[in-house]
Formats: sequence, C-alpha cells, structure tokens
Amino acid sequence: MAMRILVAGGGPGGLTTALALRRVGFEVVVLERSPELRTAGAGLTLQINAVRMLGALGLAEEVVAAGRAIRSGQIRRADGRVLADLDLEKAGEGLGVPGVGIHRAALSGLLARHLAPSELVFDAGVDAVEQDDRGVRVRTTGGRTFEGDVLVGADGLHSRVRAAVLGPRPTRYAGYTCWRGIAPVPAPEGGSAEIWGEGQRFGFVGTTAAETYWFATANAEPGGGEGEDHHAEVVRRFGTYASPVPDLVAATPIDAVIRNDIVDLAPMESWVRGRVALIGDAAHATTPNMGQGACMAIEDGVLLAAALAADPTPAGLLAWEGQRTARVQGVVSRSWSLGRIGQLDAAPLVWLRNTVVGLTPRAATVRSLRSLWDVPVPSLP
Repeated sequence: MAMRILVAGGGPGGLTTALALRRVGFEVVVLERSPELRTAGAGLTLQINAVRMLGALGLAEEVVAAGRAIRSGQIRRADGRVLADLDLEKAGEGLGVPGVGIHRAALSGLLARHLAPSELVFDAGVDAVEQDDRGVRVRTTGGRTFEGDVLVGADGLHSRVRAAVLGPRPTRYAGYTCWRGIAPVPAPEGGSAEIWGEGQRFGFVGTTAAETYWFATANAEPGGGEGEDHHAEVVRRFGTYASPVPDLVAATPIDAVIRNDIVDLAPMESWVRGRVALIGDAAHATTPNMGQGACMAIEDGVLLAAALAADPTPAGLLAWEGQRTARVQGVVSRSWSLGRIGQLDAAPLVWLRNTVVGLTPRAATVRSLRSLWDVPVPSLP
C-alpha cells in the first residue's frame, strides 16, 4: 500500500507538492480550510526557477499559456527615466522557459484541475496535529480526522500546522505596507517594471493579454492609518508618477484594491519535526522584493517529493531540509535587504541608490538572475 501524505493548504505551494508527491507514487490528500478555491487576490510572478520546477510535473507549457511571459523588465524613477534595463532573456538563455506573470487564482485553479476530487478536501482547516511512530493525525476545524504517514504544512504565514508542532513564531514587519490590484488593461508588450520613488515604489507586470497586475509600497506604521479607501490612497501617493502608473490605478475598480503590511518570518531552527514538514510561507515566509515567495514554495514541493521518493522516512524530510536551508535563507535575506534599499526615503541616499543602479553593468545583473534561476531540477517519473 502506498504511503499516504496529508498536505495542509491548497495554495500554489500545497497543490504543487501534492501533484509532485502523487507523481512519485504517494497517495495524497490536500486539506484546504476555505469552502472553495479562492478567486480573490492579485497576481504574482512565477520566475524561471519555478516554471522549470513545474516543468518537472509536465505543466510548464500550460502555466505559460495561462499567464503572460515576462520578456523584459526595467527599474525606473518616478518621472519615468529608466535607471536599468533588465536583460531577462539573456539571463534565462538556455533554461527552456520564460518567467510568467499570472493571477494567483488562475495558477491555483490550473494546479487543482490536475487533482482528483477525492484528493482535495475543502472546509478542512487544521485544528490539531498528533504524531507518533506509526503516523500523523490531523483534526480539522469541522471535527473530521485525517490520518497519514507524513504531514506537509503548506498553510501559509499564519500556519496552524507550524503552531501545532513548533509553537508560536514571530513575524517581522518590514517597515512598509503594500497595495495591490489588477487593472483590466494590457501591459506594455513583454514588459514589467518597478518604479522607485522616495520611500515608496510601484511595480507592474502583465498577467494576461488584457490584464496587468500592479503593486504599490510605502513606508508606514503597521496596521494602517490611511483609512478604508485604498484606491484613493494609491491615487494620492502615486498620482504624479509618470505613465503608465496613474492609468493603471485609474483603470482598476475602486473596490478591487487590497492592502497588506509587508512581513516575513523570523528564521527558524528547523522546518521538520518528526513526520511533519513545513514548506513555503509556513516555513520561511519572505518579503516580495525578489518575487520569490510562491517560487520557493513550488521548489520546496517538487524537491520534497524527490527526497521522499529516495527515502520515504522522516530521515528523507531532514535530507530535504538540509538541501533547502542555505538557498531559502539566502533568498529571504536578499529580499529583505532589497526592500530596505528600495524603500529609502532620504533624498541623498535615494540619489546614491539610483546612481549605483544606473551604473551597475548589465552583465552583473544577468549573472545574479542566472544564479537565482539556474537550479537543478529533479527528474520525476
């Protein structure tokens, strides 16, 4: 009888993990706390490293078709002047796939369609976790109990699995908040950009031929004091930025702008406890400055399946953790630092930052992106 693995969380990381585990021969059940797959939210960037991992599941072409390939990128000043052209095609040369802008709901829906109905259980938030030498038991908020040989906690920043097996873990406020939206207009062909001001930034990327995901950040106290009209606040802060910023905000429905403080997870000593492993934001939530949050979760899931296929025991979980720790901690640290640089608000430091970015050789940027994207991809059956 195949090992049965429970996956808590039906986001992109949890769904990818389930598909990868099933591909290598395990029985899987995904426990999702919501009554259905969430369709709200905004977009995300699936960078080349994540698309390559999805290629190990035979899904790369389908994912690219569901979103919009990212062929180029820029860093600009608020007045529109280009500080740096990012040669994304050169950095990704030979890796076989592009990065993709995609709506979060479209990605989750695509992944979920490859699971059988019995493999995805809704209204099944984690309430309690027990484990012993024989297996793991999860009691859900609805009173049901599920048993398995291993539990993967893919239930996000405020993970109930993490709390159950490791206790409370503090988050870190990055010092800035973020507004997000989807504008029903096309982005520039192949384009994405991030615009740096003083203590605030604006970025955009196409998610389909007819939609553009955008985000806006600003230094602020945690918890928000700007009122409930998030759309008006973005207009107030970014209305004088060069095109296409005002146009993207104006095209976005007023009630479709969401706001969240930017936090990450204080580093933990381990993501594995016995037969329970944490992945993605549950283990190593990162700020979004490198666009790698969902990407790291997808990498986690595919590589965890490969590790358990080689050693289907708790030792296999520990081997996977050892394989992942340095890479993930590096991304978390670099993302935090990049956010601090992007959110500089003192005029002399902003001038110095912009000057350094403008003088950075394009080859150095290509090497940095290449090192992020060109990671070994396991060969799964």
